[in-house]
Amino acid sequence: MTKPYIPKEISWLSFNDRVLQEAENKDAPLIERLKFMGIYSNNLDEYFRVRVATLKRISMFGPKSKKILGYSPKNTIKKIHEIVLTQTTKFEKNYSKLLKELENHKVHIINENQLSAEQV
Repeated sequence: MTKPYIPKEISWLSFNDRVLQEAENKDAPLIERLKFMGIYSNNLDEYFRVRVATLKRISMFGPKSKKILGYSPKNTIKKIHEIVLTQTTKFEKNYSKLLKELENHKVHIINENQLSAEQV
């Protein structure tokens, strides 16, 4: 009997969630919390470009894919999406709070569409 284990892709999401938790730590300086948000976001982008893309390619092998990995890539992808949706909600709430805290310090994050003609 084989022992069930957590797929590495799911385990990695737990790691990235800890990065997100650091961004929520009110004891950390505001700029550090913002940096953790960036790290989380960058990590997630790379994760989808590499790990999820690999899972999708492996899943094309059909039933053989489970033998290759030791677990179902399709079920893992489904679980990934569930976890990431939860983390995204957490990210958005924290980002909104950070923006308000930054505004209290007269720091505003804007996009290029919000620049005046003089600023462009």
